[in-house]
Amino acid sequence: MRIYKCDHRGERRVGYEGELIANDGTCITLRAPWTLPARALPFVTLEPGDVFIETFYTDRWYNVFEIHGPDGALKGWYADICRPARLEGDALSWDDLALDIWMDPDGTMQILDQEEFAQVLRELPPTEAASARGAVPALQDALKAHWRRFANAQIAQALTAQGWLLATAESCTGGLIGHLLTERPGSSAYFAGGVISYSNAVKQQALGVREETLRVHGAVSAECALEMARGVRRALDVQVGLSATGIAGPDGGTASKPVGLVYIGLSSPLGEAAAQHRWPYDRSGNKWATADAALSLLLRHLRFGQNLA
Repeated sequence: MRIYKCDHRGERRVGYEGELIANDGTCITLRAPWTLPARALPFVTLEPGDVFIETFYTDRWYNVFEIHGPDGALKGWYADICRPARLEGDALSWDDLALDIWMDPDGTMQILDQEEFAQVLRELPPTEAASARGAVPALQDALKAHWRRFANAQIAQALTAQGWLLATAESCTGGLIGHLLTERPGSSAYFAGGVISYSNAVKQQALGVREETLRVHGAVSAECALEMARGVRRALDVQVGLSATGIAGPDGGTASKPVGLVYIGLSSPLGEAAAQHRWPYDRSGNKWATADAALSLLLRHLRFGQNLA
């Protein structure tokens, strides 16, 4: 199939060949090799032998390209805000509206070319501009869903290879990390369970967090997160403990510990790590961001065997 990338005026700019993988009428998936010379971008290097799995939609204002290296390893996802794709015989055309999003395999997301996107929006009819703007959060959610599936598969592979069990100790996320982990079928082979230690009393009684830690450092601290991770390892007799504690909001923040401040703790035979984040979202957004960050920390720890923070 011939694929044409067009500008926002509908004028063809690039044409290339792709192999049709699937087409259900609204979602078209193609395989396209990178045939140009190596190209170093700030976030990834594209090189001959890379393979793009490109997903287009006839009813959505974005596309998603999953990029694999010559060895099959995932390099990341590159996605565009664009008009819905058009099928014209054995050709597919899509109109690039300038805004791109890159998602790393570690879960880091970068929004690109926002100034150019703003200029393009000014040239579009109001209804099209509104559709393009509205597609941005939908695309971000779609990329997060892609990444969560990838992270879950990698975590499962790493834990299974070691013969290790994982358990979670969650405060501010209220079980959301466990929910994400158990979205993968077969997760009972490596995920033992979790403790939702929302109160300080449960942190102490179920996880063994020391009263001194809570008094000196507080429940929202790296020290508490690490003790929670160690404690759930002991309580559930597993090799890997993953924890989260923080202030999801909208209330409960202080000058020194504002809403959105969270700590993620990790304890395993490879070592320990505590990571701090400060999220700018609402309550739900802060919880989801924390759960994703916890999966990212766990994934990097298991893949690289480092005490990452």
